[in-house]
Amino acid sequence: MENTNAITLLPNTHVSPETAHTVTDYPYGGLRCQMRVWLDVHPKRGVRCMRQTNNPKKPGLVWNKPKASTYSLFGGALYLDAKGHVQHAGLHEYTDGAEAAAWRETYGAAVPDAAKARMNGWVAAKLQYDAARAAGEDMAGAAAKAAFEVARAGAI
Repeated sequence: MENTNAITLLPNTHVSPETAHTVTDYPYGGLRCQMRVWLDVHPKRGVRCMRQTNNPKKPGLVWNKPKASTYSLFGGALYLDAKGHVQHAGLHEYTDGAEAAAWRETYGAAVPDAAKARMNGWVAAKLQYDAARAAGEDMAGAAAKAAFEVARAGAI
C-alpha cells in the first residue's frame, strides 16, 4: 500500500463515463488531451478501473476506446497520489485479515456503494478466519466460520 498520508480519496460516485473523474491536461503523443477515469462495478467479478482518453487529432470531443484494469474481487477505489495523479487501489482475495482491514480503513470511503457490502463481508470473514486459525482451529473449521460470517453479512 502507498504512503496513505499523501493521498486524497476521490468520491465513490465516479462509476460511469458520464460521472467519471476528468483530467483536463493529459499527455497524448506530444499533444494534450482529456482523460476520464471511473470504476466499473460488476456484481460477480468485482471492481476495476477504467481509463479513457479523447483523440486530440480529431475535431470535436471524440473518445478513444476505454482501457480496463484487472478486476479486484472485493473492492476498488480511486485516489490522487502526492503528485496529483489518479491511481487505483483494489482489495483482492490474497490479503490476510489485517491487510484487508487496513485497506478498508484507508480506501473504504471511496469504494462505490454497489461494492461496499461485499468489501465489508470479505473483511469480516478474513478477520474471523485469521482469529479461528490463531486459536488453533483447522483450516476447514476456520473456513466454515469465515463462510458463516460472509453469509451473515450478505456480502457474496
